[in-house]
Amino acid sequence: MTGKLPNFHDGFFDGLWLGPNKLVHVFLTATDRTAFILELEGVTRLALTEVRQGNIIFDLAVRTADTLTATDIQYAYGMDADSPLVSKTLATAKNDQLQVLEINPSYGAEGIVLFKTWKLTPRLPQP
Repeated sequence: MTGKLPNFHDGFFDGLWLGPNKLVHVFLTATDRTAFILELEGVTRLALTEVRQGNIIFDLAVRTADTLTATDIQYAYGMDADSPLVSKTLATAKNDQLQVLEINPSYGAEGIVLFKTWKLTPRLPQP
């Protein structure tokens, strides 16, 4: 499944797997207990903090390159707002058509992932 993500509000961030060749799997569970793998390809940057047991999602969004902001770059790369590299890195990310996955928590994990493409597939629910 590609296109638009389902609503994960009050769902769960279950973890992630860092694979070879810039591949990342994000494990998610919706409030109806439907489990998914969000596969991100061409990952160039991942900044994830506050991972805890029982991570609850407030909002999960995929945004395209045209909505990428300087704040996204600052967060993803840990840059200061006044760094001259912010605008250069932002221009490169937009030119490379990178997308951004933004994870906003009610509790626990939050962060940003810069990547090329994504797909969402069902996974077996956890017992």
